[in-house]
Amino acid sequence: MKKQIVREFITVKKVRYLPRQPSPPPQPPPPPPRQVLVVGSCTLDLVTVCEFHPTAGVDQRTSEGCWRRGGSASDMCSVLRRLGTPCEFLGRLSRASAFEELLTSFHSMGIDISHCPMSAQQPPHRSIITIRGSETHTILEYSNRRQELTFQQFIGAIDYQRYSWVHFECRNPMETVRMIRAVRAFNERCPEARIILSADLGSLKKPSLMVADLVDYVFVRKQLKQTYSYMNGHETVWAVRDGLRQVRAEWEKDQPRKTPHPTQGTPPVDPNLCPGPPQNGPTIIYNNYAEGASCLLPEDSFFKVGPHTPQKIVDVIGENETFAAAVIYALLEAKLRLRDALAYGTRAAVLKVQQNGFDGLRCLPKDLVGCYYA
Repeated sequence: MKKQIVREFITVKKVRYLPRQPSPPPQPPPPPPRQVLVVGSCTLDLVTVCEFHPTAGVDQRTSEGCWRRGGSASDMCSVLRRLGTPCEFLGRLSRASAFEELLTSFHSMGIDISHCPMSAQQPPHRSIITIRGSETHTILEYSNRRQELTFQQFIGAIDYQRYSWVHFECRNPMETVRMIRAVRAFNERCPEARIILSADLGSLKKPSLMVADLVDYVFVRKQLKQTYSYMNGHETVWAVRDGLRQVRAEWEKDQPRKTPHPTQGTPPVDPNLCPGPPQNGPTIIYNNYAEGASCLLPEDSFFKVGPHTPQKIVDVIGENETFAAAVIYALLEAKLRLRDALAYGTRAAVLKVQQNGFDGLRCLPKDLVGCYYA
């Protein structure tokens, strides 16, 4: 009996002091979701709705109008948040008391503005006169170069790992070119975390074309067709492609010639000139819901989506921004093809012009199939 008790005691003792197995290492936390960065301006818009365009020297009263947060980049962020895409706005903001409500609007919609430089200067603002029931509107904007985002501020605020898409509003073309080249240099260093680039194009001037030639997608505004009197979207996108090729030829001509045996007096290459434009050029997209959006691919293939007619026109301010943001959402979040993304953006633009502001975009289905049955 005693031997049996001793054996049991020794057995329990051995089991009790067995060496512990090493615990598996904890799994690394998942990376934060990458979001869309929109670089541009934010303005205070004073909107006045009139029956007809006012005549100089004549007093005219109206009972409809409002003031709200505006600006191309700011409106794109509003559309992206209404569609459910996380985004960040990057631009110079003001500490003026008139701008406090605009900052509150950013925070209430969940738009990140934590990296925006703040200024004590008078904020930029716009006076917008729209004609009821038509697409006619007049914009008078107050802004100067001191209120624009600089390249140094962009470099100090951006973290490339956080973004999957960066859209540029072409405000200061020379500074914007340096920003785009910095992002493209990151794409060459880290191809696995490549950032898609896009930009607005409102004119065919050389500085604007230099910006458009460095991105992946170019959104051509409807005003460009009216300014240069083009017939349709097909002629507009081809005119933009010809301008981009001319700018590319001038850029290649200005580059130093490569020799197999460089001499001692060869000047160093300017780092701002590299990297150059993409090899095949950008995808050019023209927004016009009345005649259908047009697209010209880098390999010079053209296609067009069907037009859509709104039942009534209420507010056309931000139509171009709605189309561009909806296309970005369709390509990035909904994973649609380019043709379907353009059709989705056209439907979003039609829904926007039928309502005031961007709140109505919450009712827009999140895919193209839902748009057909909505």
